[in-house]
Amino acid sequence: MSSQLVLESLVNSNRVVINKIYQECYPSVRYMVTSNSGNIDDAQDIFHDAIALVIEKAREKSLELTSSLKTYLYSVSFNLWQKQLKRKSKETALPDHLDLSEESDHEQKVFNEQLYEIFQHNFDQLNPEYQKILKMYLSKYPMKKITREMGYANEKYAKVKKYMCKEHLKNNIHNDPKFKELTLLIPN
Repeated sequence: MSSQLVLESLVNSNRVVINKIYQECYPSVRYMVTSNSGNIDDAQDIFHDAIALVIEKAREKSLELTSSLKTYLYSVSFNLWQKQLKRKSKETALPDHLDLSEESDHEQKVFNEQLYEIFQHNFDQLNPEYQKILKMYLSKYPMKKITREMGYANEKYAKVKKYMCKEHLKNNIHNDPKFKELTLLIPN
């Protein structure tokens, strides 16, 4: 099957093609992540994020494969994993205990409340399917239950769909003028 046909099948959520890609490409990504400070859950998340990015780029017609899809997915997964490792190292590099004044506590509380309002407003604007998926995800439902509740054929598809819902919400929030205004108040 040509790369273009595979990409079209991905965009159209062809489950047979998604399963085949998973079988052929996931093992190398799993090995890369688990032998590089990660676990199987990390590997699955990274791989699904990579597939979702490929689907998004294919939809936008901004993806032109110059290598095999397996190589491309591995490369995207590798880059996503490196970014996540950097994020984790920055988080652990912060002091364990910060001495915050009451004023900064209050400012943080106000900031968090405004951020939550923006989140809630954008969440309410999502279609009911996206809301349901994200509510289950945020309530820590197992992926099997989300798959069953939503009537999806398999967990892989449910994970890709969850990622797409998260990205849609994140993009809406980042494009919200209130969010842009709020982020201007954050000191560098």
